[in-house]
Amino acid sequence: MEPEPLSFNTPEGDPVTWEVEAEPWHDPFERRLTLVVQGTRLVQRRVPRAAGREREYLYDLLENEARMGARLLTRLRRDYPPELPRLLGYSLDAEEPFVLLSDRRGEPVTRFSGALLIAEQRGLQVSLFRAVRILSACGIVHRRIEPATVRWDGTTVQLTDLSHATLAGSRRLRLGEAPYASPAQREGVGVASTSDDLWSAGMVLYRTITGREVADRPDLAAAPALQPLHDVFSGAPPTAGEVLARLRAPDPMQSIPVEQDLALEEGRAAFDRAREARRDSPAASGETAGNDRTRVQPPAAPAGEEPRRTWLTRWLPLAVLLVLLLVLWLVNR
Repeated sequence: MEPEPLSFNTPEGDPVTWEVEAEPWHDPFERRLTLVVQGTRLVQRRVPRAAGREREYLYDLLENEARMGARLLTRLRRDYPPELPRLLGYSLDAEEPFVLLSDRRGEPVTRFSGALLIAEQRGLQVSLFRAVRILSACGIVHRRIEPATVRWDGTTVQLTDLSHATLAGSRRLRLGEAPYASPAQREGVGVASTSDDLWSAGMVLYRTITGREVADRPDLAAAPALQPLHDVFSGAPPTAGEVLARLRAPDPMQSIPVEQDLALEEGRAAFDRAREARRDSPAASGETAGNDRTRVQPPAAPAGEEPRRTWLTRWLPLAVLLVLLLVLWLVNR
């Protein structure tokens, strides 16, 4: 492999250029790199030009991965956990935009389906629920925890792909399929919650530990190792911290300080406003009017809701004024 320069921005926004040795693209979207000076391995994820023309939403997913990675870095800056991918840099304005992430560890859990020893089964559960607990402490819902995004190296999980992640409390969008996406997430009702990730993590653990596929809620009666998850699939699931306590594992947030960078939060809010304004502009609408974009759209408002809101907005002030005039007339009689 011949060294090549790679220019991008650090998570702090500083422009840098690294000399790297690049492996062939694993697929059109991802390849591994090695830093020439340090020998450090990393992963480059990009949107190729052809794919971006056909599926413009891929740019949004890549951008979201960078935003969520930056949020984790600012919250976990002093003790970054091995369970989560680490953002190393990004170049979102390039012709083929990309993000740089820490190297993958382990193998997808599908490689270990039904083959884990008892000690490994517990270790897998603890590490995956640690990842969910840390994300929840940072206000993030992953939304795509499934066998393809969970890796295992025999000791620790690595939860990959933050491109579909969102902030807890934001409106749920219809996303994912059974059995790994929770019913509420598949239906797109309510707001995004850590309970969505708990359901998905429980399903991944059931599939990996038992080796069995299910269409919906699994029967845990025949899986003693999964008894701590008995109510994860219920209407009132526990927290990730409570599941860790049942597994006799400490809460990782007792030793990982979570910080908030107010300046970065303000900058992110301004960035989001500018992005939404750009998307809502007439020019942007005209450019995309003829494109078949497969974005995930929020559910439509119930029929009749907007007319009712408009009627109240128009007539409520007049009704209040009439009531006040009537009261004054009665008082002065």
